[in-house]
Amino acid sequence: MKNAIVLAAAIYGTIAIVSPAKAEIPPFSAQCPNGINVTWDPAGIVRVNGTQAEVRMFNPNYFEARAGGINFPISAEPDGSDLLVKAEPRGSAGGYCTILATGTTTPSYDTTAGADGPDHFEVNVDSRLLVHSQPTTASQTVAKLPRGTVVENLGCRQSEGRIWCHIADGDASGWAAAEFLVESSGPVRAARSIPVMQGGNTTGHTSERVRFPRGQNGTEFTDSLNPQESRRYILGASNGQNFYFRLAANGPGMTYAIYNPDGSVLLDEVGADLEYRGQLWQSGDHVIEVHNTANGAQSYNVIFGIQ
Repeated sequence: MKNAIVLAAAIYGTIAIVSPAKAEIPPFSAQCPNGINVTWDPAGIVRVNGTQAEVRMFNPNYFEARAGGINFPISAEPDGSDLLVKAEPRGSAGGYCTILATGTTTPSYDTTAGADGPDHFEVNVDSRLLVHSQPTTASQTVAKLPRGTVVENLGCRQSEGRIWCHIADGDASGWAAAEFLVESSGPVRAARSIPVMQGGNTTGHTSERVRFPRGQNGTEFTDSLNPQESRRYILGASNGQNFYFRLAANGPGMTYAIYNPDGSVLLDEVGADLEYRGQLWQSGDHVIEVHNTANGAQSYNVIFGIQ
């Protein structure tokens, strides 16, 4: 049987599997066009919007995941660098995904709370760590924590083939993947977390209703933000409409995220260099949150379009 499998691999170049993948690619979380989330965890399981994907292994540095009729080529250099994730919908060229965070290994420490584990963790991600309401990527995002935030360990557990830790930073609490947390001596220190809008609640944030001029399907604003401030633009739109958004920043450190009317994430936080084009799948008020992560005030333009 083993020889038959080897022969099939030699003929077809790949074997489709759903069991955990083995590859020299670091665990990651990525945001793809049209609000698609892709994760690969230390257990070697690829999930697309929380659903386990079929995996085709080509070599330790290249494999493809498939879910919902979309192919996701995933590759990296032998040392794990230059990670690339792409979404290829059927009949479309697709596009490259934004890497939100990477982790190189399963945590080497005991992740249980109390005396047998660290009292505090430090966030170790490239951008911001997503904190979920439950220990699953399919659950709602309740906060995003910047790199270096020290959080309290409230206890960890296995779920979806990875370790999830219940954490709190004084502002927010929820579940985060342990591979993006490193042990810290504490204590919890102030590091502004970004609460995520739930059900249209914009308390604590300046907001502006977006309205298009009569007879037009787009508009543009010029605005400014002080350091570490954010502004939310509220745009009513319908399921099936195509939405375009661009953030033109006059300096570094400007990011944005897009939320569906039910508070779920349509597009996770990305830099101003990436514009958004995609079809909406809910009707109601969508929220585009622009954030200034820099140390100085910045001006910027935002461009909206609906078809």
